[in-house]
Amino acid sequence: MSVLVFIEQRGGVLNRLSLETVTAGRQVSEKLNTPVEAVVIGAKAGEIASQIAPYGLSKVYSAEHALIADYTADGFAAAAEQIVKKLEPDVVLFPHTYQVRDFAPKLAARFGKALISDVVSLHGEGGSLTLVRQLFQGKLNADIKINGQKPVFASMQAGAFRDNAVVAYAGVCAADLTGMQRRCLRALPPSMSAGRARATLG
Repeated sequence: MSVLVFIEQRGGVLNRLSLETVTAGRQVSEKLNTPVEAVVIGAKAGEIASQIAPYGLSKVYSAEHALIADYTADGFAAAAEQIVKKLEPDVVLFPHTYQVRDFAPKLAARFGKALISDVVSLHGEGGSLTLVRQLFQGKLNADIKINGQKPVFASMQAGAFRDNAVVAYAGVCAADLTGMQRRCLRALPPSMSAGRARATLG
């Protein structure tokens, strides 16, 4: 049993919401008595992995590959699928960003799951986990109790979990993405990103 946090970065710049998600991951870890790990995908992932290693994580993985040097939803979903299958986490957490909204539902669907978005708090006891998200523009809170097969995919609302200070150093490892192939490339519309392509696993 473990918790895996996906860290967002662009061009070697860490998205600070990722640190809030690490805080959420540590809360899940404490409630379920399980380690929390993190993974960084894309160019310069190793540099970001070293930055977040001191934030109470048991291990940090960096995943770099030519097909995910630039962000595409298909490429990141394919890489993330390999990582989740390899590490077999019970809970997978993301910061609730535009990028995550783009690729994380695709990733969850590959496991026959839905992404639980905009989580504002969580609680658990007896090895069970309940995620809380708001409905009707914050007028109601919905408790979503996690049952059934793992993994669970969820994104954390900005500002809901304050990022904590440095607590311990984690080991940094390279994730294996040898299965990434340029089997299916689809050009993005020029209005979105000229010259980019999408890649899926073969």
